[in-house]
Amino acid sequence: MVGADPDEVVCTGTTTVNIHSLISSFYHPKGKRTKILADELNFPTDIYALKGQIKLKGLDPKKHLVLVPGHDGRILDENTIIKAMTDEIAVALLPSVLYRSGQLLDIPLLTKKAHERGILIGFDCSHSVGAVPHQLSQCEVDFALWCSYKYLNGGPGSPAFLYLNRKHFHREPLLAGWFGYIKDKQFELLLEFRHTIGAGGWQISSPGILGAASLEGCLKIFQEAGIQQIREKSIRLTSYLIYLVDQILPGDKYHLEIGTPREPGRRSGHVAVEGGEDLWRIHQALKARGVIPDFRPPGLIRFAPIALYNKYHEVWQTIRHLKEIIDTKEYQSFSPEKTAIT
Repeated sequence: MVGADPDEVVCTGTTTVNIHSLISSFYHPKGKRTKILADELNFPTDIYALKGQIKLKGLDPKKHLVLVPGHDGRILDENTIIKAMTDEIAVALLPSVLYRSGQLLDIPLLTKKAHERGILIGFDCSHSVGAVPHQLSQCEVDFALWCSYKYLNGGPGSPAFLYLNRKHFHREPLLAGWFGYIKDKQFELLLEFRHTIGAGGWQISSPGILGAASLEGCLKIFQEAGIQQIREKSIRLTSYLIYLVDQILPGDKYHLEIGTPREPGRRSGHVAVEGGEDLWRIHQALKARGVIPDFRPPGLIRFAPIALYNKYHEVWQTIRHLKEIIDTKEYQSFSPEKTAIT
């Protein structure tokens, strides 16, 4: 699924903990290279973690965190990212897919350009693993991490993953914990920490068994289905959804707009539909009809037709519901007040 050797990947912790764990081992400001490169469209938890890691090094995030600006709040330009890869950057952490627009970044290109400039680079693949096949080792990505509760279907609270390229197995996990100890000696409980050589050395604490058990069942289904076939159907589903919005909900009448790249190779498994101030209430009306999308403020609904279990007919039904809700103004019966969970 991610193009890695077994000892380069481990199921452990949570997404944010894995960011802290990996960045603490890869970010060593020295000389001119004191800055971390990220982007302003990334999921906020990544930025929080990076700022925290910079502070732990006694530095100021305002000076040592470089955020690449986005285009129209939707898209990142790879050339703009590459231009920001100066000789002051020590490490870069970027999303494989932007969580709002669904844009898929060019991981091989960005990794190549980072390494040409002496920069270590990692990716948060939370919005791509399970929908998009990766070749992390072939691309020589230094490190990566992702959750399991989106496309991997592990469910809320299920454990996350991290990837460590084998060329970095010599590094020491600085957020050390007993579960990262050499596996056959964990219960000897020695005071000197000796980490597993491989991604397993970055495990910290005991795993949540129930969450891991459900995830194991999900991964067996992925193995049977095949990530390449999943990707092919995912592209067809999202392409069909975009087509239906264009045909059934024309922008001049419905004031909706596709906020996701239309080129199949530049998007992941969800489609962002943007609109005006009524989109929150439209989102609520969809949920009342049994359609479960996701709202992102100020005005964006994410639709994620999942290749493993969604049908093309369900995509058509979703857009039909959306049209009826707008045509009949059914959304006006729902409160404009936002809830804590979108």
